[in-house]
Amino acid sequence: MKFLTTVILPIAVAFAAPKRSPSATPWENYIYSPDARAYTGYSVYTKSENVTQSWDQLGHVFRMPSGASITFDWGVEVGGFVSFQITTEANSSQFSLAYNESPFFIRPISDDTGAVPTEDYDRAYNASVSSGTSWFIMPTNWFRGGFRFTTITAHEEITISNLTCEIGFDPGKTDLRDYSGYFYTPNDDTLVKAWYAGAYTVQTNIAPQNTGRFLPQVKPGWDYNSSLGFGTTFLVDGAKRDRAVWPGDIGISGTTCALSLGQSGFAALLGSLETMFYYQNASTGELPYAGPDTASFRGGSKSDTYHTWGVIAIYNYAIFTGDETWINYHWDNITRAVNFIVSTIDTSVGLANQSQPNDWARQGAGGYNSALNALDYRALDSFASLAKTLGGSYASSANTWSAAAKGIKSAYNKVLWNAAVGLYNDNQTAAGALVQPQDGNSLALLYGLTETSAQQIAISNALTKYWNSIGPVTPELPDTISPFVSGIELLAHYVAGEATTALKLTRQLWRYLLTAPQFTGSTLVEGITANGSLYYRSTAGYNYDAAYVSLSHGWSSAPTQALTFYVAGLSVTGWNTWKFAPQPGDLTSVQAGFTFPLGNFEASWEVGGGGPSGITFEATFSVPNGLEGTVELPWTCQTFKVNGNDYKGEGCKGGHGPFTVSAKRCK
Repeated sequence: MKFLTTVILPIAVAFAAPKRSPSATPWENYIYSPDARAYTGYSVYTKSENVTQSWDQLGHVFRMPSGASITFDWGVEVGGFVSFQITTEANSSQFSLAYNESPFFIRPISDDTGAVPTEDYDRAYNASVSSGTSWFIMPTNWFRGGFRFTTITAHEEITISNLTCEIGFDPGKTDLRDYSGYFYTPNDDTLVKAWYAGAYTVQTNIAPQNTGRFLPQVKPGWDYNSSLGFGTTFLVDGAKRDRAVWPGDIGISGTTCALSLGQSGFAALLGSLETMFYYQNASTGELPYAGPDTASFRGGSKSDTYHTWGVIAIYNYAIFTGDETWINYHWDNITRAVNFIVSTIDTSVGLANQSQPNDWARQGAGGYNSALNALDYRALDSFASLAKTLGGSYASSANTWSAAAKGIKSAYNKVLWNAAVGLYNDNQTAAGALVQPQDGNSLALLYGLTETSAQQIAISNALTKYWNSIGPVTPELPDTISPFVSGIELLAHYVAGEATTALKLTRQLWRYLLTAPQFTGSTLVEGITANGSLYYRSTAGYNYDAAYVSLSHGWSSAPTQALTFYVAGLSVTGWNTWKFAPQPGDLTSVQAGFTFPLGNFEASWEVGGGGPSGITFEATFSVPNGLEGTVELPWTCQTFKVNGNDYKGEGCKGGHGPFTVSAKRCK
């Protein structure tokens, strides 16, 4: 039996080379990533009037008298080490650097990375140089994970030039713009930008080893030299902070990472999963709530929901890679993790009783919590299916897990369904019956706990009552719009077949997150208030410190997978299985693709016609050889052909395509 994974098994994950035209593609213009690791694409955002600007062979030269300051705008969220050439005539000249994500908080001090009542622990980095010309490079432990703006303040007269940011994220990718996944539609700029903002957000969240936030925090200052876990790179929760492995976040960001970034994304995801296995509780099988560089980890905090998010992320990695060697190596760990879920179920009811309520910040946890039980159902049902498919020794627990999943689904609808409002209650208590949560209902819809299509549509429709002009205001955390939970809702609307609602939500919320002036314009914020401000969680741990909020948080990236899996319609659904089930909504043309260790997946389609003659649909898609899948369309069509043959729902086996789909007179 393997209880603690003390040695990391060397896993060689093979990737097929993605098929790409040598010519430029229309979606390349939407990639936010810098064009070089030694990035010099800055502009002057603001400067003191007495700063003199000139040029030499190295570019801009800025002469800064004592007391002068310049704020540089890198154009997008960046992270890493700032360097520049500096000249002074004084024996010793002092200057300082400050870093900010939002233009709303540009100042001589940096964004705060410790939410405390006194605030502003980070302050600025102070440095000094001797007379003459030298090169300044930020020290390694003062790595700065996420910022768009850098402010340099001179305390004595200095001249600076050749300003550069050495990009520190996603170190496994030589060309930061070389994405293995893509999405494009000529019909809607917002959707394409949302896909690529999600991809770039998780890219900024790929952290190299020893760049976690050291605790206890330096006061004043910051120290990013803490071990992130076991691996070389890791998918962390945020670029600026907390810079740690969080299983709940990976439930969304892990899939985005795999879809968009390919090999470097899978490597970071693997590092995070190996860290979770290493710190798995030897006796109970429970996965850690957070990575080892967090206060939550050091304090021994636990979470039922984050454990299960971790199990779901492990399942996703397994089916995305098809790596049975890795599954076999960790099967004992996986079995104990799934059995931990079984151990939390009240067998007299059939639902898990939430005793460890740490979560994404929601209120009202405990009891037969709807979000927890929806997550538990997904984990149990998924691994029961995988165990049965793999067979042999894997299948020994499959029946137990399947029975537990079925019990949750039955009890979920008996105990929590509220027919009067068309939503599930938060839990079984009187207080829980007064709240129909966004997370629990979205997860129930996404993961298939509903019993009828009418129930699916009812939940999809009822969830929209929480929307304001920006997005959904979640009832389980008042005055809050959570892109994490709203992303789960987004995916859930597609499961209900409500593509129009899902596209409306994307255009409403994620357009705001990309265009409102307080954000980076390239990455996705952790959360906002109902009126769109950055005072997220002010009364729930963040102490009214808006500069603490992360503006590059991978858990907000659900549109990337929604647009690929549901709009383009091509997804991996299980062990060596796929599905092509596009939901066009009001779009007429889409292209998308991604590269997994399984191989290359690509799809393109066009919708035409309409009116009395009905809709016409033409598509081409390809998948890796040796997999099996099905094709589904959202309409009833008089003619429906795959590869020129009438299609009756049978599986498409073995071949990689390209498959052609043609449907006419669809309603």
